[in-house]
Amino acid sequence: MSRLIQLNNALSRFTALAAALAVIAMMLLVALDAFLRQTLNIRVPFVSVTVANYFMVMIAFLPLALAETEDRHISIDLLFSNLSVGLKRWISLIVHLLCALTCAGLTWTMWDEAMRRFSSGSVAVEDGASMAIWPGYFLLPLGFFLLTLTYLLRVALGLVGAAEAQQPLIPDTDPANPEVTQ
Repeated sequence: MSRLIQLNNALSRFTALAAALAVIAMMLLVALDAFLRQTLNIRVPFVSVTVANYFMVMIAFLPLALAETEDRHISIDLLFSNLSVGLKRWISLIVHLLCALTCAGLTWTMWDEAMRRFSSGSVAVEDGASMAIWPGYFLLPLGFFLLTLTYLLRVALGLVGAAEAQQPLIPDTDPANPEVTQ
């Protein structure tokens, strides 16, 4: 199981890194476009198309698995924290299974849409020029597929009774002392 956890963590971190690089690239592209417009009256083509169809999608959907891996999704522990350990385990197992099924359904639906966009050769037209936007549609099923795998890993860990099933797979560290986990 530890190898699966390591693989999941590596994939989650890689996609989050891609999203972080997208933030930087988007910032540089928008800044360059603004600078060139104001100084030389030159417009960088397809800035809005690139931002909307690639960068924003990467930023929003690729880090989903990392958020679950770090146990950072929204949760309300009003009643859950007062339950017995056994009941918490079963509820977590059921919730993670339902989340995995939901994310798998979203992956399937979004993959189907991405394939339709690919088949039709979806493009955006700006000032008489066209830019392919169909590749951006594959980012959504990728993000939800990785999230599905993370939830399935949590289910598997819960079934074998591993402690990691109810803890962050990547634990928080104290920035002042990286050896201390919270």
